[in-house]
Amino acid sequence: MSAHTSQMDDIRLVAQPSALPVTELFVRLILTDWSLLPMLEQVTATAKRLVEAVVDASDPKAPAFVTLRLRLRAEVLSIEVDDDVPGRPDPQARPGERLGVEPAEGGGRTTWCELPLPGGMTARQVRLPRRQERRTLVDEPVSGDPVAADPEVLERLLTRLSGWSGQS
Repeated sequence: MSAHTSQMDDIRLVAQPSALPVTELFVRLILTDWSLLPMLEQVTATAKRLVEAVVDASDPKAPAFVTLRLRLRAEVLSIEVDDDVPGRPDPQARPGERLGVEPAEGGGRTTWCELPLPGGMTARQVRLPRRQERRTLVDEPVSGDPVAADPEVLERLLTRLSGWSGQS
């Protein structure tokens, strides 16, 4: 089997407790996009566990960054977490998981966990979304001037995110 990556999406977070509901939201968004909702519970639990380990080991006064990556490859969905928190213990694999830790460039490390795709399917069989050629939904200025974010929109977004508990 080929180890070719068919699809990959990632998000960079600050290693604070607020990263956990964002992790859950990110996993839900990506698995919906990839038509892999049967894996939602397992992938969400695994991703939150790996991100939470970084949050717990990070200094709250100077939190680290953590990158969460979901990757489709061969017959697995790979959950990868990059961090640079020194002295963090390696996580333990759970039943049905293949888990490992690899050193990353710059002194950090990548913790990965592979979960088998449902029904023996391969990454090439996963229905991926069709992406349009257009780079953005916002019209870009012709002048080349940067587009400023609308403060009212940002305030509404931050208010909604801060009130979201991650509970259904």
